[in-house]
Amino acid sequence: MVENTETGWESMIPGRDNTGGEQTFFPENVEILPESTRTERRVLFVDDEPSAAKAFERCLRDTGIRITSVQTPGEGLRLIQDGRFQVVVADYRMPVMDGVQFLEQVRLLKPETVRIVVSGAADFDSLVRVINQVGVFAFLPKPWVSYELRATINSALERFAIGVLNRLLNAQLVVKCSELSDLNRTLELRIGERSTSLLIGLMNALDLRDTESHWHSRRVALYSHHLAKMLGLSGQDLLSVERGALLHDIGKIGVSDTILRKRGPLTLEERNAMECHAEYGYRILADIGFLDQAKYIVWQHHERWNGSGYPRSLWGGDIDVGARVFAVIDSYDAMTSDRPYRRARSHEHALAEINRQKGTLFDPEVVDAWNGVPKRTIDEWGRRLPTMYEWRRRLPTMEI
Repeated sequence: MVENTETGWESMIPGRDNTGGEQTFFPENVEILPESTRTERRVLFVDDEPSAAKAFERCLRDTGIRITSVQTPGEGLRLIQDGRFQVVVADYRMPVMDGVQFLEQVRLLKPETVRIVVSGAADFDSLVRVINQVGVFAFLPKPWVSYELRATINSALERFAIGVLNRLLNAQLVVKCSELSDLNRTLELRIGERSTSLLIGLMNALDLRDTESHWHSRRVALYSHHLAKMLGLSGQDLLSVERGALLHDIGKIGVSDTILRKRGPLTLEERNAMECHAEYGYRILADIGFLDQAKYIVWQHHERWNGSGYPRSLWGGDIDVGARVFAVIDSYDAMTSDRPYRRARSHEHALAEINRQKGTLFDPEVVDAWNGVPKRTIDEWGRRLPTMYEWRRRLPTMEI
């Protein structure tokens, strides 16, 4: 076994002559390669003829490549397992295990190693079989031409170096992708927090105009959340229902205080002005990206199942599902809450009235789902309301 060692990878940097005048390529960012890879170029040569090994070593004597030569595939496999070789060159015709079988074992043990097979001209027809079977980098005929051998070995070493670089960059890419994913999650959380702050700001603006709507909006948002969840909504759809319910009357900002605070019945003209609040609310939210779906609930929350609602007289399934959920909840909360002109009605009265309008004003499926919620559950939701909304302000994407 003969070893030839002089210089390292730097002899392959572009501009450095290492093949008797021929320049070779090497990646510009070679400095990020592992130190052991950058400072040693190692080639294993396996041939049962000692004269072939001597000729091989002589041809590469002044290249700075470290050559290790052995005469049996078994010894070559042992060195492959224990050592670090970028390139393995094997004779095709060898006893016990031929070059194809040997290089197949090398591929299994060290798949990153670049493999080259050499053989006499009589075996040239085996080239296709060797390439297909073990994926060799090159096939060199015996006797080889010195400059062709040197060029092939240098190209193989470059191929290995590029492979190392690719694996390293891929590993770095995985790390960067993970870091980017973490950053995106952080940004999403911050956006969620700021989005909720904007939501609260809009609600505060409404509260200044209509103090009676303060707890009503928060109750119907919470009740709508639970009812929509019972109907199978989840994720952003569920969050949009809650946001839309919370902001359903935001358009009242555009309604005159005289109308908004009037104690007696409204005139036809005043009623028409009041009904514009659904359209106003839609316009207010139209350009707020995270409220894109919620704005339809605001727009349609006075639409009715039979088409008798406003502002567009939608009916049935044309009405947003969140708006259909809200219609039932809004009616229930209005009937079970005190008003300046009447006392709150009972839970049983409210359910009876909603069921009377089932299929007329309200979606039958939504009504059936609300019928299944016990009064004690609704009361518990109402008692927990302030604490839960403080929680939601801190963690805007958490489900209740």
